[in-house]
Amino acid sequence: MSLLDRLRGFISGQSRNYNVLLMRGIVAQFMTQLVQNFNNLYIVELGATAFQLSTVRAVGSAVSALISLPAGWLSDVYSIKKIMILGMIVQVVSVVFYAFAQDWRWIIAAVVFATLTMTLVFRIENIFIANSLTDSNRARGYGMRETVIRFFSVFAPSIGGLIVHMGGGISVEGIRPLYFIQLAGFSVVGIYVTMRLEDVRPESAFDPRDFLGQYREMLSSGSNLKKFAFLQALGSITWGLSMPFPFVYAADFKGADSLVIGYMGTCFVLVTMALAIPLGALADRRGRKFAIFVTRPFFYASYLLLIFAPVGASWVLMLAWCMRGVMMSSRAWMTMSMEMVPQEYRGRWTGFSALLQNAIRVPSMLLGGYLYESVSPELVFIIPIVVDVLVRMPLLTTVPDTLRKD
Repeated sequence: MSLLDRLRGFISGQSRNYNVLLMRGIVAQFMTQLVQNFNNLYIVELGATAFQLSTVRAVGSAVSALISLPAGWLSDVYSIKKIMILGMIVQVVSVVFYAFAQDWRWIIAAVVFATLTMTLVFRIENIFIANSLTDSNRARGYGMRETVIRFFSVFAPSIGGLIVHMGGGISVEGIRPLYFIQLAGFSVVGIYVTMRLEDVRPESAFDPRDFLGQYREMLSSGSNLKKFAFLQALGSITWGLSMPFPFVYAADFKGADSLVIGYMGTCFVLVTMALAIPLGALADRRGRKFAIFVTRPFFYASYLLLIFAPVGASWVLMLAWCMRGVMMSSRAWMTMSMEMVPQEYRGRWTGFSALLQNAIRVPSMLLGGYLYESVSPELVFIIPIVVDVLVRMPLLTTVPDTLRKD
């Protein structure tokens, strides 16, 4: 059976919600990939220093931490469709601030709304999808979805790079048109999802007086939850230090122009598209942790190649982002996280995890900005590797795999 037949057969057998969110994912991913590699460069071009850039990102994480618990709780006891609609509206507002920004301070509001979007849309979307799939095909279902979405966004980063190039290169006026395109795309797909998505009735009673009690109930519903939440929080050190800087570093120190940055994004999408299904099948066959351990070295290689790439060696930068794509192809971590708790607790679990992750990400981002600006830019890429190798992965070996082989 061909890959196309497998995809068609799998998708046709899924729920309406799975397919509605697949369509949303296709449009949203294209719009995101069109702009994503230029977001931090845009903030810098608006006048922000490296530390101010990390401060902007830290403010967003702080806001996300504040709303994570109530948002996660509401998604278990209230209409998750209504929460998702609110999140899509917030996403459009975020893009408006980007599109009309006059200096970097405008982006503070944009990032706050964008982080709210992460909590209100992407986490809720993962709950919808996880609930639509069975334990035996959950990782494969994520992989199938990832492959279809990535297929339609393969050339989005390169198109974005070309638009920036035609607009005058890496500059405010060169990057700004991307946000107007993104604004139109998110608005249209938001209307589509609002009309087509079916709500899911919560399984928990709505009792605002028992807010903390229900979180205590969630933490007692599964084993190793606290340890796994700590592992995810440590990941915020990995991402928080480095997240704002890869493309800024590539442009400032490696001679990357808008076209090269676009090509890096396309390499990333190509690899994730090619490997999403096989890595999903691997996670369903050999276990979630096995897939995580297999792909981790590629993440380390991506940062090392970025650091040691000769100036002007665009092929090395593209190879680095191919390596990054291997690690990001696997949805094993997300699958394992969703399987740590019963279905009725997944909203609260994602909220609790997000609180810890974003709370740690705030100082991590500020430290990253300081290191990048005042000590050594390379440290923001080296420290995450050290933390992952010496702390996170050894700790993960002590957590039982969540794959159930029936």
